Amino acid sequence: MSGPSLGPLPKGRAVTGELWRRANQAVLARAISELIYEEVLPVQPLQAGGRYWEVPLGDAVAYRFEAVRRIWGQLSIDPETLIRLADGDGMAAEDAVAFFVDARAVLEISAPTLSTYAKELYSTLIADVRILSERQAFSAFDLARLPDLDLQRLLDGHPKAPANKGRIGWGLEAFEAYSPEFVSEFQLFWIAAHRMHMRFSVDPDVTEGTLLDAALNRTERLRLETARDAAGASAETHLLVPVHPWQWQAMLAATYAGEIAAGRIVPLGQFGDYFAAQQSLRTLANVSRPEALHVKLPLTVLNTSAWRGVPGKYMDIGPRLSRWLAATAATDPVLKPAFVLSEVAGAFYPHPQFERIEGAPYQHLEMLGAIWRESPLQNLPKGKRPMMMGALTQTDAQGRPVISALIELSGLGHEVWLQRLFSSVFVPLYHFLCCYGVGFIAHGQNITIILEGDVPVGVAVKDFQGDLDLVDADFPELATLDPAVRATLKRRPPAHLLQHLQTGHVASVLRFVSAALADFDGLDEAVFYRVLADCVVSYQARHTELAERFRQFDLLQPKMPRIAINKVRFAIGYGDAGERPVPALGTELDNPLYLGLTIGRGKAA
Repeated sequence: MSGPSLGPLPKGRAVTGELWRRANQAVLARAISELIYEEVLPVQPLQAGGRYWEVPLGDAVAYRFEAVRRIWGQLSIDPETLIRLADGDGMAAEDAVAFFVDARAVLEISAPTLSTYAKELYSTLIADVRILSERQAFSAFDLARLPDLDLQRLLDGHPKAPANKGRIGWGLEAFEAYSPEFVSEFQLFWIAAHRMHMRFSVDPDVTEGTLLDAALNRTERLRLETARDAAGASAETHLLVPVHPWQWQAMLAATYAGEIAAGRIVPLGQFGDYFAAQQSLRTLANVSRPEALHVKLPLTVLNTSAWRGVPGKYMDIGPRLSRWLAATAATDPVLKPAFVLSEVAGAFYPHPQFERIEGAPYQHLEMLGAIWRESPLQNLPKGKRPMMMGALTQTDAQGRPVISALIELSGLGHEVWLQRLFSSVFVPLYHFLCCYGVGFIAHGQNITIILEGDVPVGVAVKDFQGDLDLVDADFPELATLDPAVRATLKRRPPAHLLQHLQTGHVASVLRFVSAALADFDGLDEAVFYRVLADCVVSYQARHTELAERFRQFDLLQPKMPRIAINKVRFAIGYGDAGERPVPALGTELDNPLYLGLTIGRGKAA
């Protein structure tokens, strides 16, 4: 099936009235739904068992809309029905920032926090308008067949966060030059960093030349090495390291000026292949050679609640941890569907003064480094293709989600297709947890589905720098993991690691997938979670040797935790902190997997 394709986009006027209205309504619907889910926003039905709801915001203002309550308790809101009532008069609600101003007292947001959050919302809206403009030409079937990088340029982003493209620190020029939605492509900036001050680790099968060749053709590599030599550095004394061009001009040129003056850092300029940002902004893919190594580079930009740096404490262990994970996946039959996107090298340059400041905010400690990671296209068998899991819920102009199009294209029914999805994605994640005590924070941008045609057959896992923890118990299966790696990673009790899977994947990804299929295809969510629960039960029945682990990591309990991220942002504001924000807990949820086993089977009978 052929459809529209992505190419360089004109920068011009990005905002039009109609697109601005639609973007605001979409963000507003997402915000109200999530804040009700997080229990920070009151809601009341206007009639018993009906579709009409109201959010009261004091004596004078309320918001009304049509919505359906889903199995998680969240409301699937029709954005076009949103109405703002003020002093008895109603009009279409088309201003997301105005809603938060209206709701400030109820949400208990301070004036400074709300003002900065409004900036995040405006940045998000600018990006969303651009995406809406470009996505109008694509049906869900077109989106389902796009190459992964092209598809990522058209996605709405994390559904849990209304301001999911906040990017505080960037202006319009940076958006146009470096963001995925503008189809921006750019060369990396290169420095030569003195080896005595650079922390560098690399897989034994990878050389520095391999890393350079992944980003520069022969001519460009020669130009870069010639520039290094001409600047008085050498291969013996200095390591060639890529830097994000924005990070260089906005942060590093001034903050590392002392290192530059001393010759320990030598700026060389932009060289090599052109790269493009993925959804996460700081992970860059080679446009010229998509199968080449990706590069993850720090950006001191606040985006989706955190500054997007690269923590140095994990840099030394990336290659060794990746090698162990890959070897484990290769030798365990249950993990046959799993592909480990190895971090083959890491480099980090600690700032000489910020490192000495006890309790320094983390964004000042994570400014200069690089991680080289395998592309999901590297060594991918013929006929298979990657798709970021967060893309499944993306809808076209008619409201059809990508997952609905994939199911129709596959020729399989919903239950069979979902069984393939859960068997190839969820079961490997759960097996890593139960058998090896490895817990991934498997949100929609960290997990890549491997499709054969239009059917899920595998999962690619990535991002081991802080998004992977180990059980704090003595699991013999962890004995082969390098002791230095075990000492560096966070150790968590089983209940905490189970929460990673339940909230990081089930509640943060599958909650929106099941709602998307219910909204467009009319698939009963109890059936969705019954298929998932059946996959879990079947896996457990095949591995009775892990029975005690299944009790420790029990996915089928009647209740599960409710995690809130927006509530935390409103509470802590935007002050500097030594650690990234930690989500808050709400009241317990009715576990949809448990409900699926009971309600779903009852309906099937």
